[in-house]
Amino acid sequence: MNFFSNSLVYFIKKPLIPIYTACISLVCCIIMIFNPAKLLSKYYSSFISDDIGDTVIMFSKWAYKYTNIPYILLGILALAVVLALLSSLIFSGYMNIIHLTVKRIKTNFSHYLQGLKKGFFRCALVFFQMYLSLLLFVAFIPLAFTPFFILKNSVADAGHDPTVVYILLAVLIFIIIAIFILIYMTFVFKFPSIFHFSRYPIEKANAAVNARYWRTFAKSALLLLFLAGVLFIMYKIENKVLEFLVGFVLYSIYFSFFAVFPFYTFDKLIEPYRVNS
Repeated sequence: MNFFSNSLVYFIKKPLIPIYTACISLVCCIIMIFNPAKLLSKYYSSFISDDIGDTVIMFSKWAYKYTNIPYILLGILALAVVLALLSSLIFSGYMNIIHLTVKRIKTNFSHYLQGLKKGFFRCALVFFQMYLSLLLFVAFIPLAFTPFFILKNSVADAGHDPTVVYILLAVLIFIIIAIFILIYMTFVFKFPSIFHFSRYPIEKANAAVNARYWRTFAKSALLLLFLAGVLFIMYKIENKVLEFLVGFVLYSIYFSFFAVFPFYTFDKLIEPYRVNS
């Protein structure tokens, strides 16, 4: 509750935080409305709902040929670089504003420029590592599911009880979700550390998070669960106007708390390191 109440205080005292996130949400809503992925996923789901396993197997055979792997990796690398530079350009100054607000320091536009100057390259490096990890992880998820679907088809053809197979599926899904949260935790707390510490920010971020790992893990999981709920709601809404309005509200709420969360949480974790900052 302290996080939410303090976040509301930050929003009131520093309107730039919700205004900035509202602008990001506006852009996000526009992208999501005109994003063809939603329409294509619904279109193709009507064809693959009965044999999604065969579809995944066929896709894996086509996509993960040894001749295609270098192109996939190069594409992921290039996309990670572009996203990292853009993200750092957009968010490094804003993150310094949040950092100072959490520390109850008055801010102005000069602090935005200061954050851009101080944190651009460091943030770009962390963004690059984060995007590279996420893109590699997502790109090879179909490959991770391929053995399951092969096993499922074999069990079905043999007429055996598929209970064990579905238990394996649940374990696989749990592992994928856990890895996603771990990737998030690995990088998200490095951003506030960049602005807290001038020396060894990454090492201190890792030490601070590891000290209270599972408590931080639970909070991160809840935040990502909320995002999953928002995306699910957006996926189910058919009306474009309603999708835009609801999306703008939900994304604004999410991104506002999402922006403050790592800085507020990290501020509570770094007490042993303040002397050496």
